[in-house]
Amino acid sequence: MRGKSAALASVSLSVFVVYAVKTMKKTMATLDEANRTLADVKKSALQATHEATALIHTVNRTVKDVKGRINTVDPLLETTQEVGDVLHTIAHSVKEALSPGEKESAEPAAEARSRDIAGRIGDRPVREAAPGGPTLYHK
Repeated sequence: MRGKSAALASVSLSVFVVYAVKTMKKTMATLDEANRTLADVKKSALQATHEATALIHTVNRTVKDVKGRINTVDPLLETTQEVGDVLHTIAHSVKEALSPGEKESAEPAAEARSRDIAGRIGDRPVREAAPGGPTLYHK
């Protein structure tokens, strides 16, 4: 009986070892697949990092270019602002320079000029302001 128990134990151990080896092989295959997947993920992450770095450099160059263009246009805008201020000052000075007596003598000529311009371009008066005021035209 002892021989049968030893033989049964031996067969049981052999079956256990066979299944343990099969399980280990499947585990190794799974680990190999996981390693390949991790390598692919690492490669993709590095590629994405390089692309993001290139994109950041491109954006930096674009921002510097835009800043340079803004710095180029900024003086032009400042000059335009100054010209507008000067024109406003001149218009205000002319308005103040025309005293009520001078304004009355200048009004008939201005009205004749505005009617002449309206007649040449085919406009018709929409509304006349108070005497001496501007006339609105409509095409």
